[in-house]
Amino acid sequence: MWLALVFMTLAAGPSAPSSPADYIKVEVCGTLRAGMMAIGGETTGVVINARGVTWELDLAQVPGAASRAESLDGRRVVVKGTLEVKRGVERRERAIVTVRSLEPAPATTP
Repeated sequence: MWLALVFMTLAAGPSAPSSPADYIKVEVCGTLRAGMMAIGGETTGVVINARGVTWELDLAQVPGAASRAESLDGRRVVVKGTLEVKRGVERRERAIVTVRSLEPAPATTP
């Protein structure tokens, strides 16, 4: 138990707030789901799932991205953007990617 607590503390990193100049760029290839709902409305409504990890997508920065996400619902896509972790009410933390680009994933070869 003690070892797990130490590992979780180390993995969480420093507790000081990050600088506004800090950022995390991400590129995710996974399955897009649009029209999602959550208790208390605590969701962007669009998520991507890859390798068991699910991140919310904030599409506000890309014109037409909301309708494009609806048309790509259930399909594999590539999303590029920046990752933020925000505090939630019902969920303690929400991982949200502010999307800069949203494209269908390239076809894979057999």
